[in-house]
Amino acid sequence: MQWWNLLILSLLCVPCLGAESPETVEFANGHRLILVPAGGFFVGPPQHLRNPQRQVKLKAFAIAEAETTNAQFAEFVAATGYVSAAEVLGFGKVALEGMADWEWEQIRGAHWRKPRGEDGPAWEEIPQHPVTQISAVDAEAYSRWIGARLPTLEEWEVAARAGAATLYPWGEEFDPLMANVWGGKTHVRNERSDGHIYTAPVKSFRANAWGLYDVIGNVFEYCHGVPRGAEPGDERRLIAGRGGSWWCSFGTCGFFNLIDIGTMDRRGSLSNQGFRIALTPGP
Repeated sequence: MQWWNLLILSLLCVPCLGAESPETVEFANGHRLILVPAGGFFVGPPQHLRNPQRQVKLKAFAIAEAETTNAQFAEFVAATGYVSAAEVLGFGKVALEGMADWEWEQIRGAHWRKPRGEDGPAWEEIPQHPVTQISAVDAEAYSRWIGARLPTLEEWEVAARAGAATLYPWGEEFDPLMANVWGGKTHVRNERSDGHIYTAPVKSFRANAWGLYDVIGNVFEYCHGVPRGAEPGDERRLIAGRGGSWWCSFGTCGFFNLIDIGTMDRRGSLSNQGFRIALTPGP
């Protein structure tokens, strides 16, 4: 049976979501997808300027349980010969322990194969870490190759919430043992409270109620669209990022939650940006 027929059959069998978790299905290149049926869902908190509270109606969709890894992106490159934006430019933006808050450096030779530059690990040394130093254009190219796409802002939030109405999937208070974010008063030193300085292997932390890992922290995840209040033409130049990253802290970018929406240049490549795939089942 073709995978898309299996997706359709699985979605038809998914009950209305309540306490039960959605069904899952194996997908190409080692991805496991969470199947979310069509329905109405609440997103956003009251009076949020960029993500106001509202009810959205979504078609059935499927979303990866985890962020795309270095090993998965390497399969794409091996099959297609794809060259990423950072490889073309010759550099990517990198933040390292010891730098000042908000300090990022353009490091030559930093791209998905060597996300922190020549002095850092190669992708083969961290194959199950989320792929970084890829632009949104690169993420979209991978998604097309595999027969998928990036999630929309609303799809990402519905799946990341998994029915929760709190700031985090686990409640209102942040728990440093539940997500990979920056553990330190400044970026001069990471206290390693979550066991990691930079990225962590995907699925290192407990999944949410629907089985999605790393919706908070690890890497910002590209999502199709831009938040409310964006300027005309921003959608051609910018792309949304959700969930925060290993670099984020309460003293810098506090977007490691279920409500805030960041934006970034569609062609920029940083060491804290990644993605997970989504798709709409169909023939």
